[in-house]
Amino acid sequence: MKKIAQLLSLALVLMLAFSLTACGKKSLTIWVGTESQEFYQQMVDDYVENYNATHDENFPSEIVVKGVDSGAAAAQFLDDTEAGPDIFTIPHDNLGKLTAGSSSIAAITNQALIAQMEADNPQTFLDVSKSTVDGTTYYFAVPYVSQSLVLYYNSSVLTAEDVQTWEGISAKAIAYSSTVGHEVKAATILGTDGYNNSFLLLSEYYNSSNELTTSVQLYENGVASACYATGDDTIAAMKWGRRYFQLTSGGIDQAGSSGWEEELKDEYSLCLIGGAWNYNAALAALGSNLGIAVLPEFTITNADAYGTIAAGTVYQSGTFTDCKCFVMKKGSDYQAYLEDILIYLSSVSVQEQSFETCANLPAYKNAADEFAAMSADTLAAKLASCEIEMFNYGIAQPFGYVQKYNTWFYSKGAPDLIYAMLKNTDNAYPDDASILSCLQTCETIWKTGAQN
Repeated sequence: MKKIAQLLSLALVLMLAFSLTACGKKSLTIWVGTESQEFYQQMVDDYVENYNATHDENFPSEIVVKGVDSGAAAAQFLDDTEAGPDIFTIPHDNLGKLTAGSSSIAAITNQALIAQMEADNPQTFLDVSKSTVDGTTYYFAVPYVSQSLVLYYNSSVLTAEDVQTWEGISAKAIAYSSTVGHEVKAATILGTDGYNNSFLLLSEYYNSSNELTTSVQLYENGVASACYATGDDTIAAMKWGRRYFQLTSGGIDQAGSSGWEEELKDEYSLCLIGGAWNYNAALAALGSNLGIAVLPEFTITNADAYGTIAAGTVYQSGTFTDCKCFVMKKGSDYQAYLEDILIYLSSVSVQEQSFETCANLPAYKNAADEFAAMSADTLAAKLASCEIEMFNYGIAQPFGYVQKYNTWFYSKGAPDLIYAMLKNTDNAYPDDASILSCLQTCETIWKTGAQN
């Protein structure tokens, strides 16, 4: 009997412990990019300390910041929303998948947070922070980091003047190949996906009024049918790209099996089209020889001219200009506290500290003029100024409005078709008609999610 009583007593203790654990709340959790985890942990530690000093009761939980791949955070969250974080970071174009149906994230309702967002952010970031659920449009995302593609280059070979044009880079690469005894590419792209290989599709040309323009449309005003990439200007740009993607020395192509870092380091490539997330690796590869510039211009030749686009027309390479945003878990145990935390984490002050500590480019609209650190004589400041200048030559990814747009643009075969056309794989794209046909197929995919 005594043994049975002991076993029953132990079982009671275990049941009580389990009950207390099950009923207790887990810590308030925030996901940010891996490169920023330590910084934002310090920021929320400061927030909790200040909260405790200014309130009658202490903050109800510790706040744990976890570093994750921001690009995969939305999918990871959707795999298990119950176990997911209370606040997490996404690229703005992931918003549609999180608000599909009844939405798995919470709308922003705090008027102080909305007022701060509208005062601080450019309209393009505000537009992509909204989504419509059950017929009503809300803000769901809080921008706090911005980004665009730039050019990292080997400044021991290329001058600042060289990198103003693709032709200048290519000529230097061809000449340098005889010096080093192997073929040297002008530049590598990080991947053949529709993001890292977007500089031609999103390029703009100088018209007769010397203004940059393009006929390309991608989900204009959030409408699926409003996709267009078969204008004379786009075909001419792709013809130019087809020549450069087929060059050996002096060409542009995807990084090889050794990786872009090794290609830069060993001088098999002189440049990389990349983002701020590649900065540390580019610096490790090139050290004091790392240069940073906006993406170059290129000029249409007789071989590239098409329709109304004549030889001599100058283009500016383009980019997607994006913001990273905080979003909130719907039904969080800490919902009453989350928006106040976001007011703090997305504030101008914390954005500036994030730049100084992690090289995260601020999202607020006047950063280039108001933030002195961005004009300092440092590589981080040069990166920031180039990213901001590229904002003049790009568009925000227009895929967050509706969940399927992101999938249709990136994952239904259009990027592979464009890359195959640029490489003229199996000589399947030998002439203007085949380039036009390729772009028409891409338009159909973007509009419908299928090739026909």
